[in-house]
Amino acid sequence: MKKTEKISCKRIRSVILPLFFLVCAGAGFYAGEAGRNYEPVYDYPQQEFVAALSSSVPELDAHKAYNADEAQILTALTEGLFSYDPYTLDPMPALASAWRVSENGLSWTFTIRNKAAFEDGTPITAQTFVDSWISLLSRDEEAPYASMFDCIEGAKAFRTGVSDEKPEIHAVDDRTLYVRLVSPTSHFSQILCHHAFTALMPDKGRVMEVDGREVFVPLSSGPFKVKTVSDGEIILERNLNYWDVRNVALPSIKLLFSSDAEKMTALFNQGKIHWLAGAFSVDKIIDYSSLYLTPMFSTEYFYFKTTWGAGKNPEIRKALLKAVPWNKLREGYLLPASTLVLPLTGYPDVEGIVSRDLEAASEILEAAGITEPENEEPIVIFYPDSPLYDEKAGILEEAWEKLGFKVEKKSAPFSSYYDMLDEDNYTIGLTSWIGDFPNPMAFLEIFRPDSNLNDSGWKSSEFEALLVEAAGESFPEDGYEILAEAEQMLLDEALILPLSHNPALNVIDTNGISGWYANILDIHPFKFIRFTPRRAIPGIALGR
Repeated sequence: MKKTEKISCKRIRSVILPLFFLVCAGAGFYAGEAGRNYEPVYDYPQQEFVAALSSSVPELDAHKAYNADEAQILTALTEGLFSYDPYTLDPMPALASAWRVSENGLSWTFTIRNKAAFEDGTPITAQTFVDSWISLLSRDEEAPYASMFDCIEGAKAFRTGVSDEKPEIHAVDDRTLYVRLVSPTSHFSQILCHHAFTALMPDKGRVMEVDGREVFVPLSSGPFKVKTVSDGEIILERNLNYWDVRNVALPSIKLLFSSDAEKMTALFNQGKIHWLAGAFSVDKIIDYSSLYLTPMFSTEYFYFKTTWGAGKNPEIRKALLKAVPWNKLREGYLLPASTLVLPLTGYPDVEGIVSRDLEAASEILEAAGITEPENEEPIVIFYPDSPLYDEKAGILEEAWEKLGFKVEKKSAPFSSYYDMLDEDNYTIGLTSWIGDFPNPMAFLEIFRPDSNLNDSGWKSSEFEALLVEAAGESFPEDGYEILAEAEQMLLDEALILPLSHNPALNVIDTNGISGWYANILDIHPFKFIRFTPRRAIPGIALGR
């Protein structure tokens, strides 16, 4: 998921725990009412939980939602077959009470919970998921994550308009959903945690006008529902028709949207905000024990547009990368990156991009017959409006002009920048990506030829074959060596310029708040957050 413009980053854990329910080698697998048992939480007084996120009211349509803040909010409003465990991030059962995977790993059968319902009491059935997912695939251009379902038989052809035949997603009966995959996909359960694939009725909901624009408010399938939406604020209240409402502690949630760092910080210090995940002033935080700075499964990088201009030529790309002063370009970052994927436990080492060699750059151009770079199309560097990114673009401009290329810088406001990345009018763009699940596949799938998220336009059947092979392993971790080979191909093709693995910065006092855990994706499902008695601090008596 793309990150938003805010003074926070995101995080990581160093050990990926085994997924407890994936397909066992050589056998089908069945799970009943499994998952973490959360005790009822009404034995301690609860209150409205207040969180400050980014600076603008988000997209609440789960099919269209794109960025990190939207993903966080949708943990309250939508639910799918699986959801993220708040601590481990392992997929845990949500609207699926049971599931079965065939021996060959192609057929997945899910049992929908008896009590599953939308906020208005409409039952959530197997047909609900069929309709929701078909709608998602039908909205291909405006549904950025639809291509993640290309692992389902017929989904890609239907999504891209090649075929009118609907994909292999079927309601056997009200409570039984059947899905057939193109090939074994061990991380399918991880995909199903994503908000894009939750239970949604796209034709039902409310349209509200906020700050001059229309906001679609869907019927909730999650633990909370929208009460009010206004400029700078959304109020959520407990969804009493949610199947597990007895384990939802918070009566309501207030979400604030502001770029006023000073104001948000002051409200936190006064106890009027419980969680700061948007703009705030670090040096004004009174209680530094509330600061959580943690690594995250995220990378910021430049990438080449391979469908237009100089970026179409792999030899020019390779020469340009050889001319980059990498230490200078990555200066100032807390976690400089030379690879795309943040290294995980068990993931093989990948040879990153670290060396500068101007002589080698000139030799690459000469061997490719490019003796007068100034006569090539100008290199257009596109990036969001920001002094930092303008500085980084300037470093690239200076390096590439030394090779003889003409270089132009072009920027756009954050609010419109990401919507412009699919245009063919720039050579190199900048993005920041947070993995949607803790697996290298979450990064590498971006570059599949037909991915909606592939802004680079790069296509490689060999690369795609590696991803299919890795997904066919019995457990996701078993495919790490293959995925490392795929990542190395991306780097060797001079497709990306890694800058930094982003950290995450949150402010929350977890002494008195439970269910919020720092994790690799910086996702904190609202369902599990609750107020608890404060722990005594040695030498300090707690007031009554």
